Amino acid sequence: MLLNFNNPYSPFILKNVNYLSICHQYVTISTKIIKGDIIKTIMMAGGKGTRLRPLTLVRPKPMIPLVNMPIAQYTLNRLKNSGFNDVIMTLNYMSTNIKNYFKDGSDFDMNIRYSVEKWPLGTGGSVKKVEKHIDDTFMVVSGDVLTDVDFNDIIKFHKEKKAIATMVLTEVEDPTHFGIAVMDQNNKITEYLEKPSADQVFSKVANTGIYVFEPEIFEYFERKEGEVDFSKDIFPEIIKQDGGIYGYVFNGYWNDIGRPETYLEATYDILEQKMEQNIYKNKMEESIGKIGNIWVGENVSIDKKARIEGPVVIGNNCTIDKGSKISKGSVIGNNVSIGKDVNIDAAVLLSNSVIEDNAFLKGCIVDTKCLIQKNSIIETGVVTGSLVEIGKNSVVRASRSISNNMKIVPNSIIDSDYIMEAK
Repeated sequence: MLLNFNNPYSPFILKNVNYLSICHQYVTISTKIIKGDIIKTIMMAGGKGTRLRPLTLVRPKPMIPLVNMPIAQYTLNRLKNSGFNDVIMTLNYMSTNIKNYFKDGSDFDMNIRYSVEKWPLGTGGSVKKVEKHIDDTFMVVSGDVLTDVDFNDIIKFHKEKKAIATMVLTEVEDPTHFGIAVMDQNNKITEYLEKPSADQVFSKVANTGIYVFEPEIFEYFERKEGEVDFSKDIFPEIIKQDGGIYGYVFNGYWNDIGRPETYLEATYDILEQKMEQNIYKNKMEESIGKIGNIWVGENVSIDKKARIEGPVVIGNNCTIDKGSKISKGSVIGNNVSIGKDVNIDAAVLLSNSVIEDNAFLKGCIVDTKCLIQKNSIIETGVVTGSLVEIGKNSVVRASRSISNNMKIVPNSIIDSDYIMEAK
């Protein structure tokens, strides 16, 4: 089934057509899944992720741990499980970080190759760079989104439409962060605008960054120089020439993890199992002071007087001392030490950090190798970089950012950002 029938009255913007008529049109389509029909998938993973700094000062955005697994790995796992094992990753920013982790893909039962850009080529330019490896229908996905879209269903839709390009679309509340589209009664996209201002919004149907293309797409790159962007340079040209770009409307889970708030939202959604994922094999049995879903890694030591309210994930080699409370929505990375009477509420602590006695952390993100000293308070929306030290009795006010290697002296109140630029 190509469209989600659970909400047939969803206000997708279509010209001169009722959404129900489109649903009816696809009832008759064959349900045969074209599994593995794509020869290659291109994953775009070269961006700097500046809106997620300081987390992206030490790693590229697709490698940010999301519930203790790199963001890109979620999509790669979904591709593999859907039968698409041949992937080319386009890289630029901190490319070695990604290559060293995924290598040739064999550890993930995939075949992964890389195309490294000396300088940014844009979303379209990065794909054009690997044109010589493309000789059939291919898919393009982003390495920094979380979704449960059915890749095989997109291919089926694309083939039925005989499209040169298919763009996966979904409805969003705030379209100003995305490209927006209007379709006719046959799902052909007739209007498209990238990141409109509030007074330019004509649709709430947004581009998800997932595409299916025919090799003929490269004909639209002729005479394009410098950085080439699909949304700004290629899609408007296809629409102008009536080349045939179609919108696949998707009503499932999709999160563009572009900002700290959407990162935390994705974290909570995984913990709440809004999108089914394998987290850890081990789940603690409920007992006094330990309730809800609590997934734990290996070699974890939790004092019997510590309290944990799931859903919570605790990584390998962690220690949680007596009197501490870990509340729902929290994720603890590997090798994290949590002292006595610490309160962690819906916070994400990445690996190798130390949280000393009586600290309080709520709705924040603490990067790797940080030290939060005794009696410190980290408020909602705070993001720290790696190797940050917060001195004892300090308070970091809500929504502040602290860059890598910063040392905050004891008894401080931080009510402004401490940020440095990446080298």
